[in-house]
Amino acid sequence: MAIRLNVLMGGPSAEYEVSLNSGSQVLTHIDKSKYNLRAVVINKDKQFYYADVVDGNVPDVHSYADSGSVFKGPFHPSASKEIWDDCDVAFLALHGEYGEDGVIQGFLEAIGITYTGSNVYASAVAMNKITSKFLYETAGLSVPDYSVYGVNHPNVTVDSIIKKHGFPCFLKCPQSGSSRLMGRASDRESLESLLKELQESADDILVETTVTGIEFSCGVINMPDGTTKALPPIEIRPADTSSFFDYKAKYSKGGSTEIVPAPQPEELLKRIQDAAVAAHRVLGCYGVSRTDMIYDDKNLRVLETNTLPGMTSTSLLPQAYKAMGGGTYAELLDVLIRSALAKKRP
Repeated sequence: MAIRLNVLMGGPSAEYEVSLNSGSQVLTHIDKSKYNLRAVVINKDKQFYYADVVDGNVPDVHSYADSGSVFKGPFHPSASKEIWDDCDVAFLALHGEYGEDGVIQGFLEAIGITYTGSNVYASAVAMNKITSKFLYETAGLSVPDYSVYGVNHPNVTVDSIIKKHGFPCFLKCPQSGSSRLMGRASDRESLESLLKELQESADDILVETTVTGIEFSCGVINMPDGTTKALPPIEIRPADTSSFFDYKAKYSKGGSTEIVPAPQPEELLKRIQDAAVAAHRVLGCYGVSRTDMIYDDKNLRVLETNTLPGMTSTSLLPQAYKAMGGGTYAELLDVLIRSALAKKRP
């Protein structure tokens, strides 16, 4: 009997469009002979819409709320029972707030639905760039020098940031991904402006010293048999070397070059994989993660870990899985789903 799979996407975060693209790609490329598929779109007001995939025809997830759409809804989460009644597993193609921070995981736990990826705790911890920094350090991983600016850190001032980090320095909201809600300050004026702007979205702001070097990203997956496997590291080369691997570089064609396997010595590739696995484990991740790092010829520094990596046509995880041994996108999806079912939550 085919597995009933609900593919969740959308949500209220700044990564809404990326998530819709990820969900659409999952529905398009998955082996439809193995699954009864249902698209579940969460709008920016956190209400649910759903539509079944019939005869292999994937509904237009971007038009879920349009007049005449095949989608049903909206449903408030507390009144969405019909979406979940026959669901065997939920595939999370969500990113950012509500989808990657433990909130949707808590909802699915409460209604007894198995889902792909990490649990509530690991999702929340990995999503918080400040908390994850502390945990990386306990695992012996190196990170860029950082400060935390906000109401709970009165000793961190604009002057102390300038003295410690210099310019340029990076500022990040602790719970946003895809290089959203972050920026680079090049002088005092831009630093003060960014702090003011970002504090509209978060109480605390992470400030990091700029580290130059080679950028890498390394995926980790838990196989259905319980083993943990690091994928081949990817080297990332932004087309604009004066910029950083920002949202445009990640999701625009030509925005960056991603080389997998990374053309680096085996010793360095092994260090990157070991660091990715260490980050995965210290954060308590399960199913899948992808950790970003930077190497400056001396130190390998961990930047952040993503517990629900993008699944668009340009995303890094499918590229790395294919490079591992020729596995297809559909096979990667099977692995993530079977791993979730193997660790079915009560």
